Amino acid sequence: MDAVILLLCLGLLVWLWQNNLRYREHAIRHCRRVCHELQIQLLDQTIALSSVSIGRDYRQRLKLRRRFVFEVSADGATRHNGYIVMLGEIVVHTEIDLPEGPLILHGNDLITYH
Repeated sequence: MDAVILLLCLGLLVWLWQNNLRYREHAIRHCRRVCHELQIQLLDQTIALSSVSIGRDYRQRLKLRRRFVFEVSADGATRHNGYIVMLGEIVVHTEIDLPEGPLILHGNDLITYH
């Protein structure tokens, strides 16, 4: 019985790990597209998972909310922070702190640029 529970827990951990890798790849594609459109460089080609919580989608279904952080450069010399919030597989918020002010995208729509 203990071995079955251990195997189930191990299987759940492997599934969660693979699931997070899939969402990370989706976040990387999103960041690359946004950076290409803004003509800025995604640094180190790395995006890191910074937090996981539970949220609700527009249908009030429970989903995992993941926050990924990354760095960009507008001039090749300075680094600026950014982050993406995903609810399930949907990108709901992207923010990049540029020298001119924060760039905020809600989903794929530009909300504000200061």
